[in-house]
Amino acid sequence: MEQRKQLFTREEKEEAWAELAGTVKTYTDEMVERWNSEIDTYLVYAGLFSAIVTAFNVQSYLVLQQQPDPMLAAMQQISLQLSSLAIHPPFVNSTHPAFGASDAARAGPAPGPPPDAATVAINTLWFSSLVLSLSSASVGIMVKQWLNEFKSGLPSDKTASASGESRKGETQESARLRQYRLNNLEKWRVDIVIVAVPILLQLALALFLAGLLVLVWTLDHTVAAVTTTSVSTLAIFTLATMLLPAFKQSCAYLSPQ
Repeated sequence: MEQRKQLFTREEKEEAWAELAGTVKTYTDEMVERWNSEIDTYLVYAGLFSAIVTAFNVQSYLVLQQQPDPMLAAMQQISLQLSSLAIHPPFVNSTHPAFGASDAARAGPAPGPPPDAATVAINTLWFSSLVLSLSSASVGIMVKQWLNEFKSGLPSDKTASASGESRKGETQESARLRQYRLNNLEKWRVDIVIVAVPILLQLALALFLAGLLVLVWTLDHTVAAVTTTSVSTLAIFTLATMLLPAFKQSCAYLSPQ
């Protein structure tokens, strides 16, 4: 036993701990920096995309409301006047007053026709797209908070050891704390939560484009054909880049999704 204790000197143990702590620190710092950079990019994209979808939704949701139809209100007034005609030769009188502003105020606006199926589909797709985009931004903000908590309390690169020898890196306690937090990140699958953010954004984009196609097909077939071709090209490219790495190991189209 005594011989085994003498295999490593105190300086060698400290050097081994310094190398281990440096390795863990380098790995965790690079991982957190990479995740933070990805989340920042997703948040910028989510903000811009949400603004675009909101602009479309502001115009589309108005179609869902049954707007008053002035022509229908006038026709109803004419019908009431005709049904109240009284014939007293040589006069023909109506017991119902003529149409005026006061009558319109008393009767209230006549409801317009209900929205058609295309309008309902467009609003459903676009509002769902907006919800998914905002959800991805919310998840991204929470992840950045988790990563900030991961780094809190850990010594930085400028922190020197108690003996003043910076080459020894972090202390044993800080190395254990860093490894403990890293194990918790893996245990609670934070990496999967981060991967969910771009997936939500992709789904939001797909729903928005689907609603856009429904809209243009109700307006003009030529514009719809060109738009459908562009969207189909994007969809094929996206699916190809996602599936090719599964069949070609040398394919560089790699992504967390």
